[in-house]
Amino acid sequence: MANHIALPQDFAAKLMSGIAESRATTLIGGGKPFLRMLKSGEWVFGGTNEEVQPGSRWAINIMTLAHGWSCWVEGAGSSANSLAGEVMASMTAPKPPRPPDIDGVPYKDQRTMDLKCIDGDDAGTEVIHKITSLGGIKAVDGLLAAIYAQLATSPDYPCPVVTFAKDYYDHKKWGRIYTPIYNVVGWADMNGQLQGDAQPALPLGTPSKPAKTPLRAVETPVDASEPVSTTQARVGQRRRPVAR
Repeated sequence: MANHIALPQDFAAKLMSGIAESRATTLIGGGKPFLRMLKSGEWVFGGTNEEVQPGSRWAINIMTLAHGWSCWVEGAGSSANSLAGEVMASMTAPKPPRPPDIDGVPYKDQRTMDLKCIDGDDAGTEVIHKITSLGGIKAVDGLLAAIYAQLATSPDYPCPVVTFAKDYYDHKKWGRIYTPIYNVVGWADMNGQLQGDAQPALPLGTPSKPAKTPLRAVETPVDASEPVSTTQARVGQRRRPVAR
């Protein structure tokens, strides 16, 4: 007769807790297009590089803020970079330890967040934004400082509403490098209601319409320390700024 094996008394509770934490801190791709800034400085989203409408406002869902590491390596037979490894955790949990290098390529800091457009042609569109470049990490650090201050003073409206801009500097080797700017133009609650504004709200976790462009399987980051050695993809049709 086989030996009877019993679970330790607290094993189930610990495993349930671990499963809950793992699911909460694991980012699973699918369904949402990626928002990014091209090497040429344009803000775009989706696989066809749909241009972000100038002046459109995007609310950041603070429940999706995550920190961690990603490793991008040069793809075999191609000059494009591809994602070789990614370890992320919610910002409500400690930042994961930095993993070992992959084939001599080190992991780099990464921040991620979900955003939702609240006005203009793309109102209701949700995107995922991953930041790995040095200039991007610095810009996000300023954004996080603003969120920290807002949580301390007006926690009922914790979600920054931003418009996108760009800055640049001249690199001795790679030439002009563009860096992102997140202009905080307001704050919203988790239902998308703006602070001091009675306009219709868009709940941050529920898109009001499907994304207009398909999800791109692999995105190439813009990294100030390395060139992006691909011919720049098509940018979507330019749009007029959002009227106020």
